Amino acid sequence: MEFEKVKGIDKDDGNENSLDLREQIEKYLRNWKWFAIAILISLLYTFYNLNFKRSSYEAVSTIKIKNEKNGDKSALSAFQDMGIMSNSNDNIDDEIEVLKSKTLISEVITTLKLNIQFFTNKNSLSEFLDNNIGFNTEFYEIENYDNPPIDLNFFISDTALYTTSAQFLIKINSDNQYTFATLDESIVKTQSFGEKLTTNFGDLIILPNVDFKKANLIGENILVSITPVADMTNAYLDGLAIEPKAEFSNVLSLTVTDSHKKKAENFLDELVHRYNLRAIRLKEELSQNTSEFVSERLKKISEELADVDENVENVKSKYGASSVASSAGLNMQAAKQIEQEKNQTATQLNQIKQVKEIVATKGKNEMIPSVGIADANVANSVAKYNELLIAKQTRLKGGSTEKNPIVVALDDQLKSLETTINKGLQNAEASTKIAYDAYSQQYNIAQGRIYGAPQQETQIRDVTRKQQTKEALYLYLLQKREETAITLGVADPNAKIIDKAESNPNRVAPKKKMAFIFAILIGLLIPFSIIYLRDILDSKIHTREDIERVLSIPIIADIPKLDGKKSRYLIKKEDHSGVAEAFRILRTNISFILPKTSESNDGKVIFVTSSIAHEGKSLVSTNLATALSHANKKTIILGLDIRAPKIEPYLGVRSKQGVTNYIINSDINPADLVVSAPENDYLDIITSGDLAPNPAELLMNARIKELFDFAKENYEYVIVDTAAFSMVTDTLLLSKFADAFIYVIRANFVDKRMLKYVNFLYKEQRLPNMALLLNGVDQKKTYGYGYGYGYGTAFENSQKKWWQFGKS
Repeated sequence: MEFEKVKGIDKDDGNENSLDLREQIEKYLRNWKWFAIAILISLLYTFYNLNFKRSSYEAVSTIKIKNEKNGDKSALSAFQDMGIMSNSNDNIDDEIEVLKSKTLISEVITTLKLNIQFFTNKNSLSEFLDNNIGFNTEFYEIENYDNPPIDLNFFISDTALYTTSAQFLIKINSDNQYTFATLDESIVKTQSFGEKLTTNFGDLIILPNVDFKKANLIGENILVSITPVADMTNAYLDGLAIEPKAEFSNVLSLTVTDSHKKKAENFLDELVHRYNLRAIRLKEELSQNTSEFVSERLKKISEELADVDENVENVKSKYGASSVASSAGLNMQAAKQIEQEKNQTATQLNQIKQVKEIVATKGKNEMIPSVGIADANVANSVAKYNELLIAKQTRLKGGSTEKNPIVVALDDQLKSLETTINKGLQNAEASTKIAYDAYSQQYNIAQGRIYGAPQQETQIRDVTRKQQTKEALYLYLLQKREETAITLGVADPNAKIIDKAESNPNRVAPKKKMAFIFAILIGLLIPFSIIYLRDILDSKIHTREDIERVLSIPIIADIPKLDGKKSRYLIKKEDHSGVAEAFRILRTNISFILPKTSESNDGKVIFVTSSIAHEGKSLVSTNLATALSHANKKTIILGLDIRAPKIEPYLGVRSKQGVTNYIINSDINPADLVVSAPENDYLDIITSGDLAPNPAELLMNARIKELFDFAKENYEYVIVDTAAFSMVTDTLLLSKFADAFIYVIRANFVDKRMLKYVNFLYKEQRLPNMALLLNGVDQKKTYGYGYGYGYGTAFENSQKKWWQFGKS
């Protein structure tokens, strides 16, 4: 291995937080099996769902909402000036809401009987699951809307039928007999067509509607589904879209989706038809109410006019009609002009009083006419009042009660408008009265200027003025009655059909391609998210790169993870496994961390330690010593982990005395502790000895130095197996004897936060010539060549297996 790789990355690179793209890609590629499984499951789930969803088709219709203001002159415009209706154009958004109202959609559903559906023909997946695996999907794909195979005659009321929810199967046994069964088969009955059938939702009679033999239905099931109208209404409301063709346009585009093309077309056509019927009904009702009101007013004005005509006749008979002609001249003309203005003002004042009387005496749900009211604010308020009253009556006829929140809100608005109308009428009456008084004053002045005007002329003029006022009002109401009569005969629909409903031949749902693409994306996203979250939450060290991102300490080697069965592993001279190659690389790389200048020929002392127990320092110590001995280097391994000694089981030796015995007993020499490794002339061992109650105090004994001096004088390499560094002080007490430290970090075991402690030891130079060793590396989770570089595998593959003996 090159020296740069041993030293690891530079400090600046080690502290860099950016992730290497190649490493991230390979991290996910290593888990390709999970991605493949997730995609497969997602595709199967999507395939299953798509097979249990009926195709949906879209139908489109185009209509134009009539706009009186912009040219579609309606008959109702005849009494807009009476204040019964507003002159403003109906808001197109309001008409859209009417078209999308639940009341209107419910009428369409009940008229077309869309709440009762007939389905035949299972698809292949449903048939396979039901017949071979024992499922009970009972999914029938084709809806028979145009020509239902059977006809159902219910004995229950329509109201009860509209709230019924039921599904059952009708199996056609023959042309005359069928079998009724619920989906759970709790009820199964065989009957003849035309007989009364008793079910859990009521009695009915089933009749054939097609020739079963020609339709190939004998022996087949028909799924009958009865859905509550309210649920069906909500379903159609979700699939109904109504939008203007353009901004400020009265042309609307109606779109609906359904499982059957013809049913979607019929729904839209019936919806427009019902909308027009509703508009015509409301217009006729409004026209009728207006006609009745005008007729009542005509009757009352006619009686008053008759009284006035009688007074005029009496006055003229008393004084003679010729007396009027005696008055002439300019003053007479001026008086006549002022009198005309005064009469018009009196007419307006009389009309205002009549409307005030109507407002004061009308019923709660009666409309207010604004006949002849010149004040625009009062006329608009009256128009708004009438519109709200019509809306309230529509709600009440639609089934709402007086306590309905919407009806209550309308009542509050009506009361507020009525107060506003009263105040407006009072103001209009006051202003008109002022004008009338002014004309009266002017008229009196003109009259005073008429020299010698006879008394009879004044009396005739007074009664004539009253006569003219009543005649003007009578003629006006008579004209409006005729206009209303015309309106009653010509009430027309509110929507003009531009394009009848037409369905798209291609289905709009389900979109299988998009569904499978989405399934693939979900299949990729789920394992990706799991791996990503696992990495975020994972605090363990796994690879060399995890260390290099945090530390700039040289990494001397990576030791692959052992097979789970090999808890205690010792390399052999002819061992070509990846682990053996890793320890040989470690043997080579030791020269890079040992001091370069040394005048003596003493052996090199290498300590092996770790942060905590079970990181594999004993494994590293024994195998490093073995690897050095295989290179014919005289090596000794010292077991100075006197708290938890483990090198004896690795090396396969047993010793009666060790380091602790040597320290306690001064009669024992270091040479007495040496034990030769089995079948290895270059490796000796000094074990830790008996367990002692005071390990730290023993390691501070002066005889420890003599032990190290002996080892350095007689061996080229001294490998020292020490205690875990962060748990006890034993290793720190012995660190002065070390030429180099190999700090073992076990992959998939140690927390990344422990690296802060390792970095502290390195920066404070607590351990001389410190280098890291990553133990237990999972080669599948790393990139690069790995250990063995293919040689070990090639060597092992070249060896014949026992069953290949004798084969060439």
